Amino acid sequence: MKHQQIKQIALLAILTAMCVTLRIFKIIPIPNVQPVTDILMLVTLNIGFGFGFTLAILTMIISNIYLGFGIWTISQILAYGGCILTVIFFAKITPLKKHFTLQLILATFLGWEYGFFVDLGMSIFGGIAAFLAYWASSLTFDTYHAIGNLVFYPILYKPINLALDHYKRRI
Repeated sequence: MKHQQIKQIALLAILTAMCVTLRIFKIIPIPNVQPVTDILMLVTLNIGFGFGFTLAILTMIISNIYLGFGIWTISQILAYGGCILTVIFFAKITPLKKHFTLQLILATFLGWEYGFFVDLGMSIFGGIAAFLAYWASSLTFDTYHAIGNLVFYPILYKPINLALDHYKRRI
């Protein structure tokens, strides 16, 4: 059992380092275009909610130490929690794990969902007016996020699934 826990921690450390690096050092110099959401979706589909959410928490906290840590970090963590719950929900009610096209559609949608939840979380400080202002001003960036997810998901799909399948066979 202890050996299995060590492997889980090692995998979590590797994935966290990968997500933090990809979030800090942009592959494509367009705001909100990064593969973190796709990685979280693939990890959640393969390993489950707890692992996916832990990865999201670690990614946001560690990367925000570099990018800027503030009250928005809580909204970002909760937004990814909502996205991960959406993945779990659709995996339960649809054949999501078996259909790449459904996964691609969901990954794209998560770009908008993440932004919506961050905007909702930030509205605590100003009510519905603040939410509408945040939402209206972030819609373009959320669309960049959604398009980025659409582009990155097919690139990441096979290597991450193969790596996680290998990991699951070894524990």
